[in-house]
Amino acid sequence: MLEHFNLNLINKNDVLVLSISGGVDSMVLLDIFLKFKDSYHLSLHVAHIDHQKRESSSEDANFVKQVAEKNNLPFYLYELDNHTNDNFHDYAHQERYDFLVRVARQCKANKIVLAHHLDDLAETIMMRLVRGSSFEGYQGILEKIYYKGFDIIRPLLNIDKDTISKYQENNQILYREDESNLKDDYTRNRYRHQLMPFLKEENPKFLEKIKQFSNYQSMSYQLINDLSSQYIRSLDFSKDFVLIDINEFNQLHEIIQIDSIKKIINHLTDNQLELSFTNLKDIIYLSKQDKAHISFEIPNQIYVDKSYDKILFRTYKNQLNNFNLEINDFGQYKINNEYQVYISKKLDKNYDYIYKLCYNILDLVFPLTIRNRQSGDRLDIHVGTKKLKDFFIDKKIPLELRDQLPLLVDHKNEILFIPGLYQKNTEGLEKIYIHFKKIKY
Repeated sequence: MLEHFNLNLINKNDVLVLSISGGVDSMVLLDIFLKFKDSYHLSLHVAHIDHQKRESSSEDANFVKQVAEKNNLPFYLYELDNHTNDNFHDYAHQERYDFLVRVARQCKANKIVLAHHLDDLAETIMMRLVRGSSFEGYQGILEKIYYKGFDIIRPLLNIDKDTISKYQENNQILYREDESNLKDDYTRNRYRHQLMPFLKEENPKFLEKIKQFSNYQSMSYQLINDLSSQYIRSLDFSKDFVLIDINEFNQLHEIIQIDSIKKIINHLTDNQLELSFTNLKDIIYLSKQDKAHISFEIPNQIYVDKSYDKILFRTYKNQLNNFNLEINDFGQYKINNEYQVYISKKLDKNYDYIYKLCYNILDLVFPLTIRNRQSGDRLDIHVGTKKLKDFFIDKKIPLELRDQLPLLVDHKNEILFIPGLYQKNTEGLEKIYIHFKKIKY
């Protein structure tokens, strides 16, 4: 069995947090690491979470604690005391990972180790195929992921449950049996007890084939992820909205479009919203339409608006958020949490947009004002003036962005500058620079 244990996931002098439930899988995992502890100079820390869903769960915690103490390993316990959550499994999953991260930070570990094995991988993939998932999700469980500053590794993932059980028997490893695993109350247990035996009987190499499927999916998704990440890096990300160019977006392969949308939504919702495949297709549908304005929304979660040749993703329902900042001196300012503004006599090329204001008498320059548009705003276009509204239409600026764009105006309320769109020529022997930079999130 040890030949299939993935030692490539660990390095000498690693500080590891082992998630040990007390079941056969995690106890075998602990036994293997104890065998490699000295030769690899490993520092091992045992973490256990008591879900307190069974009367015997405290006995499991005491058992793991005793094993840790017997082997002179630090022991960390977290007792989950909130059982009222509607989706306990999702809640417990998140609590478990956050606990392991806290322990890793406390003991200055560099990796967290979990005991998932090949049967777990197969069950996960089959459950996702039946329930539905993303291209990324169909990979199943990965041997190594990065989470909140730590590598989470699963060195048993290439080993099936039967092999782990034989190792336990041959090495007489003590463990605790969770009686809830014997019941079919939970979805995973039904797959484990009913579907998996059937599939293994149909093809004795089923686990080998499912691992092959997972590898194919992982290799494919790596390519998809590389291409979508490359596209995402070209976008302007704000705290609560992202704007994309439809012409550029439509040149992407559809699977890259789907993954890019997922990344945008994850950014805006902090990974709290999972769109269905139908949702994703509906958003892509917007980019194919000739209508100037068309929208898609999941109320109170995400709003997507196609306007001319742009698509705007945002987390808020469109509403006017007026801002008006009067500036009377040089210095740095922040506009509506979207732009950083720096006014100086010296040019700073580190800013996204720069306006050179020429003058003869400084007292006639200030105050300057940065505000959003107002009714009646017009622009100087050399041969007269033009309504700002008509200018935005000509430039195909999405409706949802027009009220958010900062306008630099002088003391006569004349528009001098709109970052990336318009600047008025001024005259004079002296000059100052008004720098604008998008605040990155």
